[in-house]
Amino acid sequence: MSVLKGLDLNLLIVFEAVYSSGNISQAAKSLGMSQPTISNALGRLRDSLDDPLFVREGRGVKPTPKAVTMIGPIREALQMIEGGVSGDEGFDPTTSKRHFRVVAMDSIEAFIAPHLIKLVQNYQSVTIENLPIISTSMVDGLHDGLLDIVLANFLNDSQDCTCLPLLTPSLSMIARKDHPKIDGTFTQAHFETLSHIALVPKLRALSRLEEGLRAQNITRHIVYSVTKFWAFPHIVATTDLVAIVPTAFARETAKTYPLAIYPLPFQYPPEKLYMTWKTSRTNDPGHRWLREEIIKVLTPPGAAPVLPLVGGKQPAPAEHA
Repeated sequence: MSVLKGLDLNLLIVFEAVYSSGNISQAAKSLGMSQPTISNALGRLRDSLDDPLFVREGRGVKPTPKAVTMIGPIREALQMIEGGVSGDEGFDPTTSKRHFRVVAMDSIEAFIAPHLIKLVQNYQSVTIENLPIISTSMVDGLHDGLLDIVLANFLNDSQDCTCLPLLTPSLSMIARKDHPKIDGTFTQAHFETLSHIALVPKLRALSRLEEGLRAQNITRHIVYSVTKFWAFPHIVATTDLVAIVPTAFARETAKTYPLAIYPLPFQYPPEKLYMTWKTSRTNDPGHRWLREEIIKVLTPPGAAPVLPLVGGKQPAPAEHA
């Protein structure tokens, strides 16, 4: 208690900004402060806590072990204070200052981003950052407060999290129109003999597609791997590569690129998409606002409400069979 007595709350805000950016000058820019002001604040906090908190690394800084243990509780405390100040009346994006960090598969970003941008583009108070799924530890990010929401397949080991099933995307094949080796029907022979573009192995591991292919003894020749679905349409439209993508994403990108869309030539057990967040954030007014806006976009009209899975429980086997 003696450490907290007299501690300036603004120092914790500075600490969180430096931790998130890994760079003092970037933290100063994000907070609208000068770099000397940030450095001075860090110096005061270091003195209070008797720890350097950050050490130089390359062009930025990295947290000390003590800072790593501090960040989760500090982020949660700051969010609770902000929620308490905002009150339980709700979250008003026109006046409530908030920066949300999410991880969303880019096949989903194609649908939620336009909706969210329309909501916040005219406000100076709300910003949204979609972090790269490939370089983000999603479960750790939720626990330490770096992430507000993850939109992806079910996250294993997501204890103390709430997982809300939103939809079950179907999959399709895409190829360029007038592909020289496809004459109107995409067969399993096409699938196994043509060359593919696919996500990198780390991202493919988030889905059970590879497991399903192995179970049916179906092979594919992946010649090019990327970290984003967004790369697929242009590359497929300008080469003879083919790809598996979510059907809704295929239809959306086919509005811009000359793509032909085909049903999968094999059976594929559907997988649900989940929205996952730290359970302690459930009643945060701002967080609730963001979740509700995402649900508006991703939940089919008239669909019955679904119950969330609390505590990182595995979904029923049928959902991932």
